[in-house]
Amino acid sequence: KEVYREAYTEHQKEILEREFNQKEFIERKDRDRISNETGLDDRQIKFWFQNRRVKERK
Repeated sequence: KEVYREAYTEHQKEILEREFNQKEFIERKDRDRISNETGLDDRQIKFWFQNRRVKERK
């Protein structure tokens, strides 16, 4: 199976950034809500938050 990077739309990034600015760590219920808003799946959101925290520390 080929693995490739997922490009997020501007709309998705806006929602993810807004949520990240409120809470650095995402809870299950919030992931479900964001998933409904963005069309991204649970794992994509979880990984986005992990990567965003790493970016914040640099």
